[in-house]
Amino acid sequence: MWNHSKSLLLTAWWIRIALAVWLIIAVVLPFFYRKPAVLALFYLVFVPVLLALYGLHKMLHNIQKGQIFSKENTSALRLVSWACFFAAVFLLAGSCIWPILIFAAGAIGFLGLFARVIKNMLTEAILIKEENDFTI
Repeated sequence: MWNHSKSLLLTAWWIRIALAVWLIIAVVLPFFYRKPAVLALFYLVFVPVLLALYGLHKMLHNIQKGQIFSKENTSALRLVSWACFFAAVFLLAGSCIWPILIFAAGAIGFLGLFARVIKNMLTEAILIKEENDFTI
């Protein structure tokens, strides 16, 4: 039967797999593509992706410890949203060379906006929780 702990475990594995795939691509890519523009764009986007994966891992670790409504999760979501925004800007710059990247930039920018909205919602939930904790 599928439950909450299995879902958290699956998510943790997906984050680890995504990190491993990105690291493998970062190591192998220079052997397959010699074009400096491709490599520069990949490594510019690589850093925000690593930051976003770190933020997701940190948030998932807090959830596994039972710390759902915490300021650490808010800061992790802030990191994820800013990482998405920076990746979108780099992809938007790359769309000058490859116009198709404008769609990827839009999608990543939307994910950053979505993470920002969830962060704001979590911030409000933390305030409500703190207020309720002090109420008798």
